[in-house]
Amino acid sequence: MPSRDWRSRLPQKAPRVRNRLTRLFTALLLATALAASACAADPEPGGGGGGPTTPPQAGGTFTIALPTYPSRGLSPHYGAAFDASQVLRNSFDSLIAEDRDEQFHPWLATEWTISPDGLVYEFALRKDVTFHNGEKFDAAAVKANIDALRNPDYPSWTVLGLLQYSSVSAVDVLDPYKVRISLSTPRADFLSTLGGLSGAIVAPSSLQADKQALTSGAGFVGSGPFVLDKVVQGQELRYRKNTAYNWAPATAKHQGAAYVDELVVKFIPEAATRAGLLRSGEVNAIGTVKATDIGLFDGVSGFQYEQIGSAASPWVIMLNLTHGATTDVRVRRAIAKGVDIAAVTKSLTKDTQQRAWSLISPDSAYYDPKFENKGGPDLDAAKALLAEAGWTGADAEGYRTDSTGKRLTVRLVATNPTYPEDDFLKAWQAELRQNLGVQVELQFVDNAQIYDLLARNDYEAFPRQVGGLDLSLQFNRAYGSTTPDLKYGQIDGITIGSIVGGSKLADPQVDRWLVDATKATDREQRKQLFNRITAHLLDNAVAIPLYTDRNSVAADATVHNPTSLFDAPRNSVNGWAYDIAVR
Repeated sequence: MPSRDWRSRLPQKAPRVRNRLTRLFTALLLATALAASACAADPEPGGGGGGPTTPPQAGGTFTIALPTYPSRGLSPHYGAAFDASQVLRNSFDSLIAEDRDEQFHPWLATEWTISPDGLVYEFALRKDVTFHNGEKFDAAAVKANIDALRNPDYPSWTVLGLLQYSSVSAVDVLDPYKVRISLSTPRADFLSTLGGLSGAIVAPSSLQADKQALTSGAGFVGSGPFVLDKVVQGQELRYRKNTAYNWAPATAKHQGAAYVDELVVKFIPEAATRAGLLRSGEVNAIGTVKATDIGLFDGVSGFQYEQIGSAASPWVIMLNLTHGATTDVRVRRAIAKGVDIAAVTKSLTKDTQQRAWSLISPDSAYYDPKFENKGGPDLDAAKALLAEAGWTGADAEGYRTDSTGKRLTVRLVATNPTYPEDDFLKAWQAELRQNLGVQVELQFVDNAQIYDLLARNDYEAFPRQVGGLDLSLQFNRAYGSTTPDLKYGQIDGITIGSIVGGSKLADPQVDRWLVDATKATDREQRKQLFNRITAHLLDNAVAIPLYTDRNSVAADATVHNPTSLFDAPRNSVNGWAYDIAVR
């Protein structure tokens, strides 16, 4: 039987630059603590004329413009890792909530215990929760969801069932409002899994749909503060308030129903167009503000501007170890040294993003500054490496060639980029041509197509910002071994296999470190393992860090609590409007 209270199992975290407020967990002090933390947690508030000075009032419509529609569909379990999908959080709740300091709090579960060996979790559940269709939330509903997610045939496109739930050996209903989840091996990432959107609990009847409906999310029913009313494919989602909602996470700024009666989410890819909509009053807020547009809102009367870092990985370019010129580590190292990434980042983002030196975000609990200012540009060394690799000639257009006259070409495939990735990739392309004579071909496709291109293996570079609430999951998704005959493997009960591994890395040593980091519960031990992985990958130029992932929102002066639009701890702009008021 579990014998240790959940608080004692939380990993200890070093103090952060922001948000040092100690979280209190007792119900008696919760309201006071959250009220204080609401101010302390607000990230680097812009001066923009300030927000409302009066208490939030119920009513009205909140309209936000975001860059990307959730093209994978409306199921929280299918493609839930994407930033675009996070908007679905408005309709779906999870057992627990994770804050910006990567600590855990009650939500649909009121408390939990974890056995000393880390294999058994018991959750006590709220007794007052109903799904939007009237179904009752209880232990049987939790079991139905977890059993589905660990079923390999369930369409969890991000392979969350394999990577996150494959270690679940049993789910047992102990009483109507108590559930036990047993694991075959300890997992340091399990609470993060349950707290993420991929761990959202849907009405059991939703899980009975056919595979096509499960994939699209059509008919999925949640228990969240908003009910999805209307879908305009690719353009807009409309929600209405769930007036019965009274089970917000302990991290929320208020309890009870949401403030606004309606939520409208518009999807506008162009940053300048989003900025124009906010300035004209057609929307109340926008996500992802381009550097050149920040001055329109930050410090401007009538607007608010907020920016915060993310615990997700920095943006990186993964170099393919299995195809083309990048199979040669000398070529990969030359490419890594061939661009002054710090200068490009500063020029394009006006210091709103920072040059990344590590594969771990500086906002992560596991970040180590020892990697900073290492691996900068060195054009002489880069040219010497290319010459050593046999790329000594030049063609009529000035591109570098080998002894046969073959041009040194790097084909980069990516999902259709948004700011600042789009500008950065064009600059990277231009810099490599000018500095090293390397031809970079850019190919952009819809996200639904990118994995087919990765499977064809006809490319050399793949840019990505890898999500996942726990760092071991981020690294596994990006650098876990994937082989042609066995897509995923298991080591010590942990499934290993990259989902977005553009490098096509297959390294048993990295896999071993990944497994050990996934199982370890000691934070310092995990940090040491993540450092080994990072040093190894950087030394072999498996991935080139580009810039840190910092997210931004701008809002008009009527909007209360705009920082609640950031989805902690990843802090993507998810449009979660529960704490938003416009009166």
